[in-house]
Amino acid sequence: MHFFDSSYIALILMLSASLFFLMAGIRSLKSECLEGTLYTALSLFFAIAHYFYIYNLPLHSPISFVLSNNLFWSWLTVIFAPSIIILFITFGLVNFTMDYFKVGLIKIFFGLTLLCYIFMLGGNWAFDVRGIIAILFGFIWFEVELKTAA
Repeated sequence: MHFFDSSYIALILMLSASLFFLMAGIRSLKSECLEGTLYTALSLFFAIAHYFYIYNLPLHSPISFVLSNNLFWSWLTVIFAPSIIILFITFGLVNFTMDYFKVGLIKIFFGLTLLCYIFMLGGNWAFDVRGIIAILFGFIWFEVELKTAA
């Protein structure tokens, strides 16, 4: 994978921002805070930006070649999974430094487990198998974040 491609990094960061603001919006709306609508709007903005950027990728970009064959499953494996890994590890490190050691370790464990499943153990697996694993870990991330809100 081309981890130093600017298009690849931009796509992952836009999706990570969208997922983060979606989770923050759901969390705020569940606690009846009005800021949840702002967070949800920011999530929608980053999701739309991600969508437009993915369909306007330069043809010479290595990520456009990877996504050209099977867009949905390769998108789950190549872009969605690293976004979830980044969110798991970042939130785990934040929780760990804020004296929530157990919660932080659990989140770091899930992030590193997904990293191992997608890129180390499952490097030769089909895109659909890795995509299903990424979807499951995405649901786990939302569930863990909504239950362990500090």
